[in-house]
Amino acid sequence: MVVLSASEFESQEEKKSVQGLNQITDQVNRISSSSFGHTSVSPTVETALHNGEFIGYLEMDGQVVASGFAKDDTYNTEYKCRTILLHTFSTHEDYRGRGLCKKIVGEFIKKFGKNCILYLTVRTEIDNVNESAIKCYEKNGFIMLPSVYRDHYDGKNSAMVRMPVLNKSRKTSRKSKKRMKRE
Repeated sequence: MVVLSASEFESQEEKKSVQGLNQITDQVNRISSSSFGHTSVSPTVETALHNGEFIGYLEMDGQVVASGFAKDDTYNTEYKCRTILLHTFSTHEDYRGRGLCKKIVGEFIKKFGKNCILYLTVRTEIDNVNESAIKCYEKNGFIMLPSVYRDHYDGKNSAMVRMPVLNKSRKTSRKSKKRMKRE
């Protein structure tokens, strides 16, 4: 399981092409399109590469079985934390129900979760709620924001957010320990 920047992904695809191996791009595009009910294969990877996004995927049995994307969405570089939009998480139909969504989202959290605010949107349209995705994201520490949603091609989508775990510096910890000993 890997999460690669656009340039890392392109470099990997180039190497696989030279070696005559199956490229990941087509597999990720097919899974993404199928998972979102598209009748034709969308160029999801190519769009992500063009936009300088991050691409994550998980391989099992010699094929891509789960994938997702991330985009640096920081508007103000003076903010303490960067903001990362996670999107288009997909799991191959034959591999659903195995916790792969949790694993792929977990990889993005490993890469960005310590220092970045992570957010995503998930379908919450009445009679068409994406319950399995919501459970996956909640297991990874995301919370649903009330009344923050947008209309999307598949209906109402609500925002979910995961805040970074900012560790205090060791100096602060040592100072606190010394103060506690004195008291």
